[in-house]
Amino acid sequence: MKKRKNKNLPTLFIIRGKMKKRKKKLNNKFLLIAVGLLILISLITSYFVLFGFPSRIMPSPSAIGSALFNIINPPRINIAHPLNTTYNFEIGDPILLNLNVSANFPASNWRYSLYDLRHNTTIDEDVAFPGTLNTTFNPMRWDNLLLVYADTDDLPLEIINASVVFFVYVNNSAPILGPINSTIHICERDILNYDFNATDPDEDDLTIGITPQDPFFIESGRETFFGLVNISSTIISGRLNKTHAGGIDGGSQTHNRTIFVRDNFAHIDTANTSIVVIEINNRPVIENITAHTLEVWILGDNMTFYHETQVDDVEDGNASSGNLNFSLTIIDPNSTQINLFNVSSTGIMNFTANSSTLLGVYNVSLCVNDTGILNPDINLLSVCNQTGGIITECNYFSLTITDRNRPPTILNYYPLNLSLNITGSNDLYFNITKYDPDGTVPDAYWYVDETFLEYDNGMDSINNTDHFFFNFGCGISGKHFVKVDVTDGLLNDSLNWTFEIESVICPSSPSGGDGGGGTPRCIPEWGCADWRVCQHAESSLKQGVLSGEDYRFIQEQCEQSGLNEKTCGFQIRVCTDLKNCSNTLWKPNETQFCHYTENPRCDDGIKNCHHGSCELLIDCGGPCSACATCSDGIQNQGEEGIDCGGPCPWKCPPAPPLFKRTGFMIIIAILILVIIMLIIRKIRKILKFRRAQKPVRTLPTQ
Repeated sequence: MKKRKNKNLPTLFIIRGKMKKRKKKLNNKFLLIAVGLLILISLITSYFVLFGFPSRIMPSPSAIGSALFNIINPPRINIAHPLNTTYNFEIGDPILLNLNVSANFPASNWRYSLYDLRHNTTIDEDVAFPGTLNTTFNPMRWDNLLLVYADTDDLPLEIINASVVFFVYVNNSAPILGPINSTIHICERDILNYDFNATDPDEDDLTIGITPQDPFFIESGRETFFGLVNISSTIISGRLNKTHAGGIDGGSQTHNRTIFVRDNFAHIDTANTSIVVIEINNRPVIENITAHTLEVWILGDNMTFYHETQVDDVEDGNASSGNLNFSLTIIDPNSTQINLFNVSSTGIMNFTANSSTLLGVYNVSLCVNDTGILNPDINLLSVCNQTGGIITECNYFSLTITDRNRPPTILNYYPLNLSLNITGSNDLYFNITKYDPDGTVPDAYWYVDETFLEYDNGMDSINNTDHFFFNFGCGISGKHFVKVDVTDGLLNDSLNWTFEIESVICPSSPSGGDGGGGTPRCIPEWGCADWRVCQHAESSLKQGVLSGEDYRFIQEQCEQSGLNEKTCGFQIRVCTDLKNCSNTLWKPNETQFCHYTENPRCDDGIKNCHHGSCELLIDCGGPCSACATCSDGIQNQGEEGIDCGGPCPWKCPPAPPLFKRTGFMIIIAILILVIIMLIIRKIRKILKFRRAQKPVRTLPTQ
């Protein structure tokens, strides 16, 4: 059968095409809406990631307090918080507690007082607070006493109180050194006194030291501190010499040192410093030439003045070295400079008077200059106030030429009483006024018990007066003498004082003890070198190194510390008086017991000395690797971060939330961009695929 043509076919194709076109537009709209929603969701997510999610605000419960006054029961305050217990806090956290109280009577005017029982001090006194409402307060570490007061509203007015004792515990932390210069400059011939400080909130027994020791030490008697938060100490030295500065023409020498503070909980802090001793050009030391009187006769003695000048210079040697230059200036009795005689290149003066020599007093100036140092340090001028160049030193004396010499005389003196009763601690003052009829200014020599102590050059006298100060010191008693001689070089005059001295007891400790106020003439400043390697006590006894008495003393200390004969040892050090007082007052121990091991090393679990220095803690510091500290820039010794948390006396800063970390935000932003690009790419593929599947439209044939 012949098929029948559909006359409406073109119309159907047109309708179908319009429907497909409409459907395509709807699909495109849906895709655009989906992309927009995805971008909006990404932006909202990024916002909350950046700025956080809003927290739900909860209404805070209101505290309602009531107090009932019971006529039967006596008025009483109840301290609900704090209780008689221990409250634990982390290192670095604020110590803050709630104060929660109530009363069984109508109360007003609530107050509290807080006392630090460890230090016996008042923290807060009569602090008003709103009673039953919660209040916070700041107790101190360790034992606290809290007193709470309230007034009754009845008459007569009565004050009711209650108290509680509680303990605040904070973990022990490491002591910390204050700032110490990385470089400390000091000049040759100076004495170092460098102050620094340390802190320890735990108030532990602390030891402060410097390693290696000699020539630098920690202030004598101040190596150990007890019960202090802030500690002041000093790096000291004796008078530094040319060797400490690197030798002659060395310029300077650097001494690398470690300063440390440690507690008895194996916590330590250290600081490294370089002490630079700068070489200076020392002044030549020229002897004092005494006043000379020459008697001039045609024949006879005492007509010649001959003198070999004694000079000592640290860098250039003595007068005979040839490195020193001498010069001479002579003023005659008429105040005219003349060339009466000369000085040789080695400091020799040789002159013989005769009948034609002008009689009178000649004032002579003898000078010597050195050659300076060759390699001055760049800091020499700013630190030591010299350039290292040539230094001239002069000596002045008088030379009297006369045909008749008359003796000098002591005209006036003090004390006027030549026989006195004193105590050993009295400060004594003497003065004399002298006169010479020939015009010579006499020299003065002071003696104590026939021991020469002071020389006063006549040319340095003011108004012909000389002074002398002295203190016999503690522990001195009986009869003693002070004598002064004045001389023109040939003749002299003398004066003697006699003292009957009552002894004063010397103090037994640096803090004064029971000595009754006496002070020794010279108080030593002790500096002790590092302890030497630990020696076996029993073997040293058998070899005669230790005496029986010393061995028994060491053995007793070992037994108290749990060391047996095999591990009982001793070590020695050398302590010197930096002031050279020539007495042993308060001298530190130079022997102590130690844990002996045959081959001390940095992994033997013993704090010992080896390889020329001593460990600061067990197996660290000194000859071993540096001890872990809260300032070494390393996360160690249980720290929660680098040099914070754990044993360090400060908390680590809180880590920023994850959404506030820069790296995290960069990663999130990159992921969002990648997702958007993938979505766009997917959409483009879908659209491209649909365009490829689109049917070709053809009009049907008639």
